[in-house]
Amino acid sequence: MTKILVFDVREDELPALEQWKTAHQDEVEVELIESQLDASHLEQLADVDGITISQTTQFDSGFYKVLAENGIFHIAQRSAGYDQFDLEAANLENVKISNVPSYSPQSIAEFAVTRTLELVRHTEQIDRNMAQNDFTWNLNLQGRTVESLKIGVLGTGRIGRRAAKIFKGFGSEVLAYDIAPNEALKDVVTYVDSLETLISQVDVLTLHIPGSKENQYLINEAILNQAKPGLLLINAARGSVVDTKALIRSLETGHVAGAAIDTYENEGAYFRHDWNGRELEDETLKTLLNHEKVLLSPHVAFYTDEAVKNLVDIPLDDVLSFIRTRQAENIVNP
Repeated sequence: MTKILVFDVREDELPALEQWKTAHQDEVEVELIESQLDASHLEQLADVDGITISQTTQFDSGFYKVLAENGIFHIAQRSAGYDQFDLEAANLENVKISNVPSYSPQSIAEFAVTRTLELVRHTEQIDRNMAQNDFTWNLNLQGRTVESLKIGVLGTGRIGRRAAKIFKGFGSEVLAYDIAPNEALKDVVTYVDSLETLISQVDVLTLHIPGSKENQYLINEAILNQAKPGLLLINAARGSVVDTKALIRSLETGHVAGAAIDTYENEGAYFRHDWNGRELEDETLKTLLNHEKVLLSPHVAFYTDEAVKNLVDIPLDDVLSFIRTRQAENIVNP
């Protein structure tokens, strides 16, 4: 019988995994493994036909050769991002990587808008004051309406276009930059010709681009220096697109007024893990956590019932398809 290994299984994935297993019980054996894929697992692949791993797995490029030697030429990633993979190294061993390009774009778009509202209306400061029985009004609590803001959307794919539509619903003027403008959004956004133009004109910049080599530190010190003073930055995309230290410097000078960070460039060892009572080793992460101008969350923008089910079903469907036909719908390195 066909055998699939599911690594780095989370508790919240179990209902969807059990449903998929039940639906395919006559044709597939599915083994659930709590730990991430590592070298020790590579010694036990003789009877394995396919694997799927999570977005936080730190993938060693040396694994490709071992997988290929065991007849496994496909890895199904349970996320949209796949920047932990060296695709050139994968291609050398003819190993294909698939992702989940669209598991719940609405969830991420809504979260980005939610964080914008929190920054604009200073809800975190209000909550801190209330916890201390401080019921006064002051300028630190005085907010703005989203309608009055000019919103910038970087990337108008599945997620970005939904965020743009939500902001448009608030009555905001929405500008956007994308290397491939979407004609269907002409009544929603006004496209500009560069990131530099976009960031210089908007009050809020929300990021919805992939974590690729081309986008590594796309939001860097030079770009941030061109921002409209008082910019609010929202990153629910990938941590690698923002130079975090440059962002912190811009926050310290006040040029960037606030940031909501859901994805951090060095999040792998921390996000999804309980560090309560332990000393954080990452000084930059500690700065973000303690910064009064930053809303930090542990890569949860996508985290809804709908998204979790899709993140289970789509990769498993791709694994089974590849085992049967050597084809899968969501291959990223064809």
